[in-house]
Amino acid sequence: MLAATAFAHSWPGRPLTKPPRLSQTGPPPAWIETRVRSHWLEFSSYCWNKVCVDMAPVQARTDLPVLIARTGELLRIHLAFRPRDVHLTLYRGLRFRHYRLPRHRILSWRARGPGVIVLDVKAAAGSASYLIRLHTR
Repeated sequence: MLAATAFAHSWPGRPLTKPPRLSQTGPPPAWIETRVRSHWLEFSSYCWNKVCVDMAPVQARTDLPVLIARTGELLRIHLAFRPRDVHLTLYRGLRFRHYRLPRHRILSWRARGPGVIVLDVKAAAGSASYLIRLHTR
């Protein structure tokens, strides 16, 4: 019974697929998980170790992975570094909601509805943005 309880409260962990790669120097990959699935976040614009790259605007990105979660479900985002500043923005068309998160390597946030999640982080090596499309049910 104890093992079943522990399993019921576990998280899926790092995605089994290979992380996205950059064609040049950049920030390390990050991933997001619900209680039942995990996905790599897609890279967006960044300045990391003196290399700056601008990517297409969030609204123009059609290559984003999709995360399915229940509205109100707790999501965890994993970074490979300790951030100095963290902001999460949920875009729904031209509207958005902005959230400031604690400066931890593992971040928690409750799904607030569908949209594109943009995670903006600052660290000793620079700044980076990560993206994923959120579908809620």
